[in-house]
Amino acid sequence: MTLFGDLSESEATGQIAEIFAEIRYFGAVPYVSSLQRQLATVPGCLEWLWDAIRPAFADGRLPEAAWAATKDLNLPQLFLVPHEALRSLGVDREGEASLHDIYETFLRASPVNMATAGTLRYLLDAAPSDVATVTKVDAVWTPPPPPSSLPTFPSTSMLGPEGQNLLALFAVDINGASFVPGLYRFLAHWPAYLAHVAVELLPLFGRSDIVDSCHDVVRRVDEMMPTVTEGLVAGTPPFDAKTANRLRGSLSIYQGTTSPQMIVFSTLLREALPAA
Repeated sequence: MTLFGDLSESEATGQIAEIFAEIRYFGAVPYVSSLQRQLATVPGCLEWLWDAIRPAFADGRLPEAAWAATKDLNLPQLFLVPHEALRSLGVDREGEASLHDIYETFLRASPVNMATAGTLRYLLDAAPSDVATVTKVDAVWTPPPPPSSLPTFPSTSMLGPEGQNLLALFAVDINGASFVPGLYRFLAHWPAYLAHVAVELLPLFGRSDIVDSCHDVVRRVDEMMPTVTEGLVAGTPPFDAKTANRLRGSLSIYQGTTSPQMIVFSTLLREALPAA
């Protein structure tokens, strides 16, 4: 999903690197999602957004509301994958712990991404404020510890033709471009397990109860947005109206498609693992 490019965390410098660090800290995650990495490639966009929304992160209301809104979903259950089956699928004890961390990371990052996207849409549609926002505020909220660091995405050479074909099963079309969500790219470290995930999940993508659950996630996040955005103001955006419209299109994808699916499917897959 590269409507605006993608700035990797290792390439970030200066204020962008500082913002990335705060996103990881307040989001209680070990990495920065593609949403923020793409916004960082629009000159001035991430800095403008973070100035406006940082207070809602620093006092905890945005992360806490987003996480609360996406818990206790009415979902079906996948068959439990016992330890012995995981080992046969190439997942050792360390890999099993990594799977728990991966799913927990997505269950933290995806709701926050939806709320962040909703806040950005709110700021794009709101009248600019003449009052300068304050970037640094005293944080009164301590986020939970993040999961362990995630593995890097496997390279094309590591995947090989079979691994690439397996990942392609999860590709979605985003404005004419093929995109494989990061969740499945992480799982590609365990090809046999990812093949099992494909057998379990692919039939669910269009199933009515799963689609309804994704819509429920969107509704829940929409309902809590007035609380999150209350009191947030931003100055005039540092980009033109055409860029703003492109941003709205990209945000609708995050809010309405990829993030809800990551929440639903990460929940299903986590619950199918043996207890950590």
